[in-house]
Amino acid sequence: GASANYRRGYTFMDAFDADPFLLEHQHNLFYLFSSGAEWKFASWLTNSGLSMATIDECLSLDVIKSQQFSFRTVKVLWKLIELLPSEPWWKYQSVKTESPTQHALQVFYQDAIECLQHLIHLPSNNRQVHFVLKKIYSAMDCMQHIYTDWLTGDQAWELQDALPDGATLLGSVLSSDKTHITQVRNHQAHPLLISLANISADICRKGSTKSYLLLALLPIPWFVHPNKHLHGILASQLLHQVISVVMKPLKMATEVGCMMSDPIRNLKHCFTPLVAYIADTPEQHIIACITNNASAVSVAVSKQFRDPL
Repeated sequence: GASANYRRGYTFMDAFDADPFLLEHQHNLFYLFSSGAEWKFASWLTNSGLSMATIDECLSLDVIKSQQFSFRTVKVLWKLIELLPSEPWWKYQSVKTESPTQHALQVFYQDAIECLQHLIHLPSNNRQVHFVLKKIYSAMDCMQHIYTDWLTGDQAWELQDALPDGATLLGSVLSSDKTHITQVRNHQAHPLLISLANISADICRKGSTKSYLLLALLPIPWFVHPNKHLHGILASQLLHQVISVVMKPLKMATEVGCMMSDPIRNLKHCFTPLVAYIADTPEQHIIACITNNASAVSVAVSKQFRDPL
């Protein structure tokens, strides 16, 4: 069978109850902040996009000082935030390229398996993450197959058949868009997101449910190679290089599996193949390692890209 349960795992509430400030939260839900109003102000500051210098200037205003907040500087504010329960921790790794670049390159990323576990345990995904495949038919004669979520599709069944008995199939989904540029320490990067195909399609389509997590910030290089025609090829090569770094935990779990906990504390032996990569057409060509005059999803070439009518 599929998706067997093993020993006892943990849930989101288990991690929440492990908070070292649990006793303080019984008297003040917003601790480490003094009140809900202070928490809202701190949340606004951290999500405002203001620079650290501007936030410090804001906190130095007399009208703000009169509120007697727990923090007087942005440095103290960040120390408080770092003590709060967090999503998976960020890591970084220096990237070496075959051709020199104007600036040293680094890729910032989170552990892909930890991100998938976080998605499984998100309260907003409660009862919306499924682990057992199913086939839906319109009638008892099983002549008309109905496809809804990914777990009802033929690909999921083929992948499950290739897994050991009792294994759980978790379909990983990546999404990236080079047009959305992020500024990181005066360097440019574009985001790589991760999601789970096991999440109900109705939930995954809603941006408010946070079904996609920021997995990595991929560096955008500026090569100094004298042949400018090679810059695009070198950039494409670098993209595959950094994605390989980010995907290492995911590839290992796809090969041998890993133990992960479902929302109700059951531990499962999970395999995490990449089942979809959402990107625009130019980036699809880079991912598929093909030229711009070919199709990324078929064997068609540009001469066949025409309307038969």
